[in-house]
Amino acid sequence: MVLAALVAVGIVAAFTLGGGDAGGSEVPAQRPFLPQRDDSFPANLEGPNTYAVARISGRRLLYRSPGGEARLRIADQTEWDTPRALSVVKHRGDWLAVLVPELKNGELGWIHISQVRRLYAVTWSLHVDVSRREIVVRRDGRRVRRLRVGVGRPGHSTPTGRFAVTDRLRVTDPASPYGCCVLALTGHQTKLPPGWPGGDRLAVHATANLSNLGQAVSAGCMRSDPRDARWLIRQVPLGTPVFIRE
Repeated sequence: MVLAALVAVGIVAAFTLGGGDAGGSEVPAQRPFLPQRDDSFPANLEGPNTYAVARISGRRLLYRSPGGEARLRIADQTEWDTPRALSVVKHRGDWLAVLVPELKNGELGWIHISQVRRLYAVTWSLHVDVSRREIVVRRDGRRVRRLRVGVGRPGHSTPTGRFAVTDRLRVTDPASPYGCCVLALTGHQTKLPPGWPGGDRLAVHATANLSNLGQAVSAGCMRSDPRDARWLIRQVPLGTPVFIRE
């Protein structure tokens, strides 16, 4: 998604980093979004409604696997000059598996914990139900807002899986199809129409056409009421996980 004239919104204050020294094992397959504790990972960053986020300084390498082949180098800011907030999906020893938009949907990059400047937690999460055409926003596991949204139309469906918030952007162009504001995600729209000019970045963005709400009308993004979009970019922290299901 190519967004013209966007301004990044200031980041929300983070939680305090704490220590932990309980032993454990790798992530069980039936709980892919909740890592087991180990000696290197702070215990207060784990829990059913707690999601770890990593910050870096400078350019850092991501690897295909812990200690494996180098995959790509990422900057500490996004393409919209937002401080990079890496959503941690799981960990293995001193290695963290993170989501970045430079990778395909469902892919993870691994970074060594020594390359992380700061590790903290968010307790916000977004849960998108495509079939119901709604987003439920939760904090500490409690629902704080429900949004009625437009989703991908037939043949151009909204992708499912786990993603994360990378940027909170204000749109200065009044004629922009993205409305007032955009919550950009790590994901990509995978079923774009031929000749689509807007890029493939997945996002939740405002729409001036409120008849879109509750309808399957987009090329994959989620369209929201401008009032909801403004609330999202004010409230939802960078690195917040976004779970999308059919």
